Amino acid sequence: MTQTDTVIKMGEIRVLVCLSGSPSSQKVIRTAARFAMANQRALTALYVDNGNVPRDDPMLRSNMELARSLGASVEITIHKHVPSAIIEYVQKVKVTDLFIGYSGSFRKKVFHRLDTYMLVRNLSTVDVHIIPDAAASLASSEIGQSRQQRLNRHDFMTLTIVMTTATILSVLFDRSRFSNSNIITIYILAVLITSVMTAERVYGIIAAVLYILLFNFLFIDPRFSFLVYDPDYMVTYFVSIIASIITSNISSKMKQTMLQARTNAYQAQILLNASEQFKKAVSREEIARITASQLCQLLRRDIVFYPAKDEHLDETMPPEAASLLYGVVETPPSKEPDPLSRDAIEEALSGGHRTGWGTMYYPDAYDQFICVRTGNDAYGVIAVAAAKGSLTPFEENILLSIIGECALTFESEKNRKEREDAQIIAENERFLLRSISHDLRTPLTSIIGNSANLIEHADAFTLDERTSIYSDIYEDSIWLIELVENLLTITRLEECVALQPMAEVVADVLTTAVNTAKRHKSDHPIVLECDSECLVALMDVPLILQVLNNLIANAVKHTPPQTMITIRDWREGNHVMVCVADKGPGIPDEEKSKIFDLFYTGKEEKADNSRSLGLGLNLCKSILEAHGQTIRAEDNHPHGSVFIFSLPLVEENSHEPFSDTSH
Repeated sequence: MTQTDTVIKMGEIRVLVCLSGSPSSQKVIRTAARFAMANQRALTALYVDNGNVPRDDPMLRSNMELARSLGASVEITIHKHVPSAIIEYVQKVKVTDLFIGYSGSFRKKVFHRLDTYMLVRNLSTVDVHIIPDAAASLASSEIGQSRQQRLNRHDFMTLTIVMTTATILSVLFDRSRFSNSNIITIYILAVLITSVMTAERVYGIIAAVLYILLFNFLFIDPRFSFLVYDPDYMVTYFVSIIASIITSNISSKMKQTMLQARTNAYQAQILLNASEQFKKAVSREEIARITASQLCQLLRRDIVFYPAKDEHLDETMPPEAASLLYGVVETPPSKEPDPLSRDAIEEALSGGHRTGWGTMYYPDAYDQFICVRTGNDAYGVIAVAAAKGSLTPFEENILLSIIGECALTFESEKNRKEREDAQIIAENERFLLRSISHDLRTPLTSIIGNSANLIEHADAFTLDERTSIYSDIYEDSIWLIELVENLLTITRLEECVALQPMAEVVADVLTTAVNTAKRHKSDHPIVLECDSECLVALMDVPLILQVLNNLIANAVKHTPPQTMITIRDWREGNHVMVCVADKGPGIPDEEKSKIFDLFYTGKEEKADNSRSLGLGLNLCKSILEAHGQTIRAEDNHPHGSVFIFSLPLVEENSHEPFSDTSH
């Protein structure tokens, strides 16, 4: 069973370095990292958990953090025999070079030579690099941890109580004149109970030694001495010692397996709970909140989720933070990152690796940052408070598992939204086609009917009647031309055709639009009020003319005949503002946020009666957004509407946009 930081791509050639809880492992890791970087190969750090060193050993955790900071993917596998585990792993993954350490006492060196011979013999296609470090023998986290385990107070009390109870029962049996074989059975049972109830196998061995000493001292003649006259008891003692060692080993292995099973079950339950909550999430904000709260409860640290947009920190979406539920952290992650943390976040988003405390990227930051991504899509960065130090391997697995689940949920939410958007677009296109086919039929039928009447019965009509028919044909033709131009522009914008901006005098463009409108809409007086300053703006002239034509047509449509329409421009900062004002009934406040939506035609009118598809104002908004500008609707006091849009100002006698150099 293997627990992995990252997914190894099939067929990827890798360099493998073996981790341990020894200080010498740091030199091995750095040497392997330099070799992997020089040869442009991926680096994997493998730790074989054989039960000798607990996973929360400080030196082991430090070595794992070092490996991750140097770009290695850390893997943990459980196996009693380290060389066999390494051989099994290498046979699964394409490894070209294996780096192992060589240090310790004479006894360890002897066994190390045997293990190295086994590796070289079974891995004939892999180059084995042995990195010596004599200084490492001066300190060993394994020895310190072993002593700490053996001095465990709880296990020592268990040993004392069990052996004391066995001795009392044996004394009672001895006074009842039971045979010594019954007393031996009691002590053997005590040894077995001690082996099962204690964490280390050494307590079972100590119990066996105590059994031999107590039995010999209390129940064998001569009593109250350690002399043995009967040699048969020596065989009994030897068999008891062997049995206790075997029992202790079996018990230790079973407890380790049970502990690992409970750990895996707990991790699976955590992921199941997180997955159930992720299924109920309906927005990116909720996914971020669930991720932060889950990690906060599991790691007992403050967590902040910083959302991303286009692989950069999203300034428009507030970060989701989860406060510590079990105490106060000295240095929790800040919802508003400082400049150093902001740089670390950006590096995590762009590079996809860990940054911040304990890594090689911005190690002076107070927190550690992990990117949430799938493939090339980055959705955000998880900030983990580092005030409590490094995470344990189990916490690392939980963290990476939930982050992976979070990334998959983000991807599912993104795909769902894309499907919904595609469905909306498809529905809009179907509606547009139905509306266009329906509305084109009305003016075309009118044009065809009026043209047929003129061809067949021209002499039967008076001059005024013929003039009216000509006017109807002309208006229907103009409406069709405007509709076709709007549709062509929508297609151009949807296909992301590049704009052709030019520096133009705004007054000239407005004059062209007014002259065109006067020819087509002569029943509305149009007044042009240009700024006294010759304002020049950067624009795609045909598109801006279309914006003006649509706004004027909208004003004509919604105002009575002979109602004045005013167009003017003025300078406002580094923009040129243009407005089209009318004196009609105005726009209700509840509709001002909807009038720029596609296909919106208002509540008071039907599209069929007014020949409106709801394209004009939406197209104006799209054109100005393509210019990087905005448009808005306001009230024209005492009555009427004003549509105001902006254009980037260009300095006089220059073709570059205006730039304010006063700062």
